[in-house]
Amino acid sequence: MFFKRFARIIIFMSIFTLLIGSSVLADDGRINRAPYHFGGDTLFCNEEHGCTLLNMTGHDLANWPQSAIATALAAADQSQQRTPVAGKGQGTYGPMQLWAMPNKTENGNSTLCVVGFDEWGKQNDMCFQVTEDYHYEQAPLPVVPVTKAVVGEEVDHSCDNFSVGDDVMLIADNTVHGEVESVDYAHGTLVFDGLGAKCSEVEPEAK
Repeated sequence: MFFKRFARIIIFMSIFTLLIGSSVLADDGRINRAPYHFGGDTLFCNEEHGCTLLNMTGHDLANWPQSAIATALAAADQSQQRTPVAGKGQGTYGPMQLWAMPNKTENGNSTLCVVGFDEWGKQNDMCFQVTEDYHYEQAPLPVVPVTKAVVGEEVDHSCDNFSVGDDVMLIADNTVHGEVESVDYAHGTLVFDGLGAKCSEVEPEAK
């Protein structure tokens, strides 16, 4: 009887420890999760170290210190323009940029966006929130709108080659140009320099 009771206690303690360990691992500061993909590179953020980019083997690739992030967020709020966080990042497959976005959310959070590349050379981006006491929240899963497929209707792929941070200009008037602030792939539109346009109406800005 004693050994049976002892065995039950050991099993219970093991399960309890496993549950605690799982909850810790689920909130380890990891920001990007599927489908956000940067060639295996992972962004970790916390109040002590700011945001650090690691490769698949856990090697440090880049770090944006907490002080630099706080400075960029304050500048974005004051200027009402997106502001790069000081410090250059080099991911496994290309440069990584961290941006502070203007305008706080309804709950008072700030927003950071990261732009980088995957192993196919495709530029990807994701945004995530930062609370007032600098708790970095995991990037939310993108919401894919439910649309009805129409037989014979051509799918609009005009936005496929554009991402946040790209420099674009209007095809009809090259003097109107700026950096892409957001892309609506479902509806084929984007916003650059505060202006909305169809992706088919813009092209990469000439260097």
